[in-house]
Amino acid sequence: MSEAFLSDLLEAIENGILVFSPVRNQQGEIIDFKYEQANRSALRLINQQNQQIIGKTLLTVFPTLKGSEIFKRYVRVLESGEGFRSEFHYQDGGLNTWFRDHAFRLGTNLVVQFTDIGEYKQLLEEKARNEGLYQALVRALPNLDLILVDRQLNVQISKGNPLKAFGLDSTLETGTNLRDKLEPSELSDIRNNCKKNFKQETVRREITGDNTIYRVSFVPVYEHTSTVFGSLIVTEDIGVFSLSEDELRNKLYALESTQESLEQFAYVASHDLQEPLRKIRAFGDRITTRYANQLDDTGQDYFARMQNAAQRMQVLIDDLLKYSRVGRIQNGFEEIDLNQLIDEVLADMETSIEESAATVEVGELPTLEGEATQLRQLFQNLISNAIKFRREGVAPHIKITSRELSADLVGSHNQLNNPREVIVQDNGIGFEEKYLDRIFNIFQRLHGRNSYPGTGIGLAICRKIIDNHQGDIFATSEVGKGASFHMVLPLQQTMQL
Repeated sequence: MSEAFLSDLLEAIENGILVFSPVRNQQGEIIDFKYEQANRSALRLINQQNQQIIGKTLLTVFPTLKGSEIFKRYVRVLESGEGFRSEFHYQDGGLNTWFRDHAFRLGTNLVVQFTDIGEYKQLLEEKARNEGLYQALVRALPNLDLILVDRQLNVQISKGNPLKAFGLDSTLETGTNLRDKLEPSELSDIRNNCKKNFKQETVRREITGDNTIYRVSFVPVYEHTSTVFGSLIVTEDIGVFSLSEDELRNKLYALESTQESLEQFAYVASHDLQEPLRKIRAFGDRITTRYANQLDDTGQDYFARMQNAAQRMQVLIDDLLKYSRVGRIQNGFEEIDLNQLIDEVLADMETSIEESAATVEVGELPTLEGEATQLRQLFQNLISNAIKFRREGVAPHIKITSRELSADLVGSHNQLNNPREVIVQDNGIGFEEKYLDRIFNIFQRLHGRNSYPGTGIGLAICRKIIDNHQGDIFATSEVGKGASFHMVLPLQQTMQL
């Protein structure tokens, strides 16, 4: 194979190819690399088309690489013979981009094959920003239901019940096709509006439903090439806005009265259930103790199941009582040092923390106006969950931190008085983020009772406490990598008690 053929082959390759020989000091250590060969693609990628670099050294052309990890890796390749691949950012000498390279030893020389991936990295950053924007919109617009579909009407993103205005009273899983869920007339209506989106038109409609009015928006969604790749359907229930001021006032009064009645009912019903339940458990214990030898295995099994069911009912009633008691602020707001409050919570939970070998790391937390009993219960519930939902064989590690609101949270919480974000993060089993809308609902459980005990009320209580403090709570999680609960709380309360 001739040298001319090899030269032509190098020039035909689109990736950059650089060949270096090592430059050594008197001790034999590599201190630089000399350019021996470079194809046109390499000169273009490193912005050296009009420069004569053959014979020069790497650190002369790119001095900022001196002492860098890339330079050290090149040295290791020549010394060990083991190649490596990497991605790195370079900014100097007119360059500001990302490279992906593959370095390997060929004889006594170092060969580096590389390409510019700056555009690819920019697309990844845009994708991450867009995903962050979507999550921010979901949190900022809790009363909006939405769905994103592609040209084939396949669901890409779904939140809430986005097609209730069209008679579909259910949520839609990602990957579902609307053709499988809608009647032909409703499907045709939606498809026609989506077609307008793909022609870069936005459609807004108001649809009258049962006792309400829906505002439905069909919005085109663009990719980075300015091509429409999806149709975003956003549904908002605006029926309440059509009511007169007197009607609104009456409905608000009725709602407050209903809420108060429900809280009283929950408390009374739960409290009145305690006595008969105690009798069931007491007589069950007596039968099991005194007459166990007169029962066969089946009878003993029946009584064991009865006692277990009674125990679960007791836990459920206790949790209902807790839920009813956090209906509203009882004792008024006062200044609460969250660091001191967390210390008290951890002292109360000392036994469960030690038994689970958990570690709790607490950062600097703010002092805010709140109701101490409810805030204590809030953090106790979150820490208890972090301990309960731990990975098998992995000790729980819980971090409680605080920070200023990020940019995506400031706009959606600007009505709060000097808000701060408090985060409780764990390393437990986590959960799929498609359940984010469910986990704070009462009696919602993501795991079987046999795997993890509980009634599904704990996070509902947390949300109620946060609502009482005019704040917001949301979660982020990944299966097997833990969960983070984010609470946005004002340092000063503005509500009148």
